Amino acid sequence: MYSEDESVTLEMGDYEPHSESQGQDQGFGLTTEMQSQIAGKMFELGTSKAKEAFSLYGRIDILRPYFDVEPSQVQKRLVSALIPEKLTGTTPIVVSELYGPLMVVLTLIAVMLAGMKVTGQTVQEGTLMGTAIGTCFGYWIGASVFFFGLAYFCDTKLSPIEVLSLCGYGLFGTLLCMGLSTFLITSASNLFFYATWGVLGVSSAFRMGYIFLDRTAVRKQGVTVAVVVASVHLLFILYLKFVYHKTYEAAAKINPIHVR
Repeated sequence: MYSEDESVTLEMGDYEPHSESQGQDQGFGLTTEMQSQIAGKMFELGTSKAKEAFSLYGRIDILRPYFDVEPSQVQKRLVSALIPEKLTGTTPIVVSELYGPLMVVLTLIAVMLAGMKVTGQTVQEGTLMGTAIGTCFGYWIGASVFFFGLAYFCDTKLSPIEVLSLCGYGLFGTLLCMGLSTFLITSASNLFFYATWGVLGVSSAFRMGYIFLDRTAVRKQGVTVAVVVASVHLLFILYLKFVYHKTYEAAAKINPIHVR
């Protein structure tokens, strides 16, 4: 038999190691739990980043079919943009493609900038470039929105992408008018410009208007849409020739920089 002191000592001796091991087990359990929580947070963060990346790729992938086109097809569409189907007797075909129109708009911007270089004057701080980009893209997008709204109210069967494509390819006539009148004829006479405007500008405007007319159920409404579309297209060419350039010629006289 043990004495009372010895029994207390034995009980305390038995208790202390048990208490220490229990504390170690609890600390190990907390550490494991924290690691699992951190791993879970990292997994959630990685998953969310992956979902965002796939979502962005998906949004870009939506636009891919509108830019998937062969250069030979773009060349044919540029030529057809100047030849109304009414004259050839063929059925009007509108494509849902944006690569060709985008290249036309970018080339038109380059022609406008080069046209100011031909005059030997420019404007400081990139104002000319910014305005040229804003003017061309603003017309392409703004006119397309306006044409689509007009077509929607007149029950014209054209999708927004088709209107964008049609308006963009229609600017090819504008590009030729501005380019030919700027680089081939540098005199003060505007006779050559009016000739190109009357041939290339009118033919591209007539084709756009005819397609809107052909896609409209009610002929009276179709004629209205066609006239408005063709008029806006022709007026934009006149704006680029006589208003846009005059504005920057006046600005260049105030603050000229001679290009050598």
